[in-house]
Amino acid sequence: MQSTLYEQFLSNRSRNQSLELWNGCGTLEKFSVGGQYYVAKLTQVPKDLQHSSIEQTRFSLNRKVRSYEKEQMFYQYCADALIGVCNVPKMFELYAERGLFVTLLEDYEATGFRNKNSACTEDILKVIEWLAHFHATWLEDGQEHSKFKQFGAGNYWHLKTRPDEYRKMSDGLLKQNAHIIDDVLSSTNFKTMIHGDAKLANFAFDSKGVIGYDFQHVGVGVGLSDVMLLLTTVLDNQGLESRAELMLDVYFRALTAQLIKIRGELDGKQVESEWRPLWPIIWADFHRFLAGWKPEHPKINDYMKAQCNHTLIKRR
Repeated sequence: MQSTLYEQFLSNRSRNQSLELWNGCGTLEKFSVGGQYYVAKLTQVPKDLQHSSIEQTRFSLNRKVRSYEKEQMFYQYCADALIGVCNVPKMFELYAERGLFVTLLEDYEATGFRNKNSACTEDILKVIEWLAHFHATWLEDGQEHSKFKQFGAGNYWHLKTRPDEYRKMSDGLLKQNAHIIDDVLSSTNFKTMIHGDAKLANFAFDSKGVIGYDFQHVGVGVGLSDVMLLLTTVLDNQGLESRAELMLDVYFRALTAQLIKIRGELDGKQVESEWRPLWPIIWADFHRFLAGWKPEHPKINDYMKAQCNHTLIKRR
């Protein structure tokens, strides 16, 4: 009987290239079989997980375990729908047992994709188009959102999963309005599946396009949440002030074009009319998380504060 890819991975593990994942939660290991190149993502949340900005509670540890469950759910049930739409790593095998998650994927570097520490305008536009195509695939009109209900809410900062950070926030308008902001974002008519952690580090580039990965925080949301997080990782304050609106124009053009191509029953202009006014609210929501998690975080810049203030003033 032919051995599984996982068995072949284990038999040669001593020779694998290995990279430690976030905070000791596992390893990313490269290996080859028969001239083909693969990556094994092995993740397991330590019971004594330590982090300088996170108070580890049973709730927070369960949240991290859930993120690995969601990533495997994405590869099992959703990734195939993106073939020919936007690039994601091909999945070969999944295993989950006693808190250990093993995800066997293609090695995207072997196909020519490379990560970047900084992004030029062309790179940013490639990721924005990728996000627009990703969101168009799952976009739904109405409150059912049946396609991805089992994933729950997307992103890692939404209020229901961050009670510890909310408790640590200083008193003020942002904390007072946190639940109102969350309600506005969770009650939109148009929703989609969002990547949930669309930072530059979770994309890689070749000469023609981009590949996205790390789907631990996928789930229901507003597509602009992904665009916001991306821009926090590729533009500084001055860049945000001068280019954010242009990037939104690019996103909505790409989203509308993709909806015309694959989802003719949905009107991209209607999506834009609902989502675009949410832009400052989305920034305020992320500010709320950072204010409780790491209030000195450099992402809390003048642009974020201005968007947040715009939101809070309208709600006074």
